[in-house]
Amino acid sequence: MGVCPECRAATYQMRQGKLREEDCLRCGWLAIVGADGTCRCCRAAVRLGEDPAWLRAVLERRLLPAGRPLQLALRMDGLRLKTLPLRQTRPLTTVKLPSWARGRPAELQDDPCVCVTEVPGQLGLFAPCPRSFTREHGTRIRGRTPVEWPIVLAELKAIAAERGVGETWLVHTGDGARLALASRPPTERLVSPEALVDLPQMRPTVQLVLQRAGLLARPRPRLVPGWWSKGRGSCRDCLAWTNGNDQRCRDCQMWGHTHADGPCHRCGRGLPLRDGHCRRCLLLLAETEYDLDHIALEGGDQLWFGGPYAPHLKTTTNRAGEQTGLYGRRRLQTKRRIAVQTSRATAHTVSEHLAIPGQLLLFHALRDWSRLDGRPLPALTPNAEALLADFTSHIRARGWTLPGNQASLSALKFLVAHLGADAPFHETDVRLLAHHPNFAAPRVINYLRAIGLLVPDEKSDALLATARRYADEAPAAFQDGVHRWIDVMCNAGTRPSLPLAPSTVHGYVRRARTCLNIWHTVGIDDLRAITADHITTVLDTLTGETRKTTATAVRSLFRALKREKLIFRDPTRGITLTVAIPLPKALPDERLVGALDLLPFARDKLSLTLAAVHALGVHDQRGLLLDDLDRARGRLTVRRAGRLDRTIYLDELTHQLIKKWLAERHRRWPSSTNPHLLVTARTSADDNHPKVHPRAISKPLSRIGLQPGRLRMDRILDEATHTEDPVHLIRLFGLSPITAMRYVRAAHPDRYRPLPIAP
Repeated sequence: MGVCPECRAATYQMRQGKLREEDCLRCGWLAIVGADGTCRCCRAAVRLGEDPAWLRAVLERRLLPAGRPLQLALRMDGLRLKTLPLRQTRPLTTVKLPSWARGRPAELQDDPCVCVTEVPGQLGLFAPCPRSFTREHGTRIRGRTPVEWPIVLAELKAIAAERGVGETWLVHTGDGARLALASRPPTERLVSPEALVDLPQMRPTVQLVLQRAGLLARPRPRLVPGWWSKGRGSCRDCLAWTNGNDQRCRDCQMWGHTHADGPCHRCGRGLPLRDGHCRRCLLLLAETEYDLDHIALEGGDQLWFGGPYAPHLKTTTNRAGEQTGLYGRRRLQTKRRIAVQTSRATAHTVSEHLAIPGQLLLFHALRDWSRLDGRPLPALTPNAEALLADFTSHIRARGWTLPGNQASLSALKFLVAHLGADAPFHETDVRLLAHHPNFAAPRVINYLRAIGLLVPDEKSDALLATARRYADEAPAAFQDGVHRWIDVMCNAGTRPSLPLAPSTVHGYVRRARTCLNIWHTVGIDDLRAITADHITTVLDTLTGETRKTTATAVRSLFRALKREKLIFRDPTRGITLTVAIPLPKALPDERLVGALDLLPFARDKLSLTLAAVHALGVHDQRGLLLDDLDRARGRLTVRRAGRLDRTIYLDELTHQLIKKWLAERHRRWPSSTNPHLLVTARTSADDNHPKVHPRAISKPLSRIGLQPGRLRMDRILDEATHTEDPVHLIRLFGLSPITAMRYVRAAHPDRYRPLPIAP
């Protein structure tokens, strides 16, 4: 049989029925062909570009005549050619070759090599061996007609009518029935049910057909042929069944090479020993010490299979290379660990520190959870198990995955195991537990707050806390003065005043502490000893915006101390700085061309449009609410604390981007309750409903070289170039009069003279 060079895997697939052996449509050779009807060498040649005409014909669903040149490929280790079929199905063009060209007769054939006809009544010399039929074998004997075939065909047609199947089913099932009839021994008329296992497909249906036709024999009892059992038995050492021809199995032979003989302490036989036991006794001890499978017998031992099914004993070695212990790795160690965990779980008791509902605290002390690391958890109470199950349902209802929230589940389980689920939890205890790397607190805190089992902490601003820490780190002579300064800025001084924002307080103290450290270095230990020269000396070492902000912070410090009557005079009263006021500048036109197409996500496109078209900064975009969006009227209200609200009239582009963003938000986070218009994956799942981080808006724009502040400035400046009316800018963008005039002067510098009192 001439075939084109194929690998063994392909030949194996052919025997299993996945490939077929017929004439290649391209070269015409009898070979193993794929789904497109070509052999492997032809597919390699086409994919390497050696026959573009054939590739074009395949793409156009045409079939060229066979007999095209064939280029053999050189097979090398490590080099694999891509020989997948060009098409998964045959070309649609129905071009059939004549029977003489395909090398097969047009009529049905009967291959005498398949199920050779034997002499009737002749006895077999050997027991019948298992066969491996394929669909190709059934095709090759379609011309064979056994005596009982008309009866089988009638039953096949009856079943096909009952099931409503077509001609294809009838052909394939008929091939299987024909193979079953052809494989019968010459001395038997009925088909043995054990022989149906050799069929490639349709085994239950063929069995039903033969049963209806009365051609199915009764199943025989299970027999082991003599040639199979000859020379095989049990190993004389471990008694494993289905041993090879040797008297000892391979594992026992290897065991005997590395261990000395002696009487076993358990069975008393003279065999190779380790730790006083033979290999069989070691396996039994390792398997039955923790009898999870209930295989330990009273007065007897459990036998096992040999060969590949035999249990193996993995020996453990210490650092010196000596074999120690009866246990190995993997299965036996896993079995031992499960048994130990099960025994510990049954021995656990309820925690002795369960919180009692309604009990008042004598004093509050911080818990040290690190002392409980490595200890087994106490048993859960029924209320604790119900709370943990409800938290699991809460996670699934929010659309989160359990593996991604395993740290939160572990944290809540740890809390309810030690404190119970009857009394509320202190937020401080939950946050202290989150210091452990295997625990997470935010979602546990939000869940406990939602169900009313959380005692919240007193809220403190992080920026103010940092400013207080800066004051504590200042030189000892200046600490009281800095704390009094912070009190004044927070409206906690002796006289009432307007409080400043926490960010402003933090920035002032951060700038001023540099000056305090320098003054302490030169030997000044009292704020009343600071003079204007000391301040000027420090400011002269700074430049730009840093010099301006430092001077503002120092001026605020000494004004507050003078107000609190802690110093006699303000040394910053006569200090002036020359500050350059930057004018707004327009962006180049090429920076904005195509910027919207560079952003892949709808939220980033919406942020760019709000900044470039409606002049909304990062702060205003973070505060936008869903309730302030009126899509029916095309309006969006911008709420600003301490100032009038601003109404934006949406254009067509902004309206479409908002529509796309709302659809994407509902698709990604359908259960989110965050009221803000712009959300992220983190803020949408947080029950505290925070605003998005400023970097979530500015970072995508910075990747394409833009900034929201510069876009806002460019939009206002562009509007100012078309009008000289500052009132128009105030109404359109919600600016202050001073800011509006600054943009008008920058847009029309030739129409305004410099102010006479300007620095």
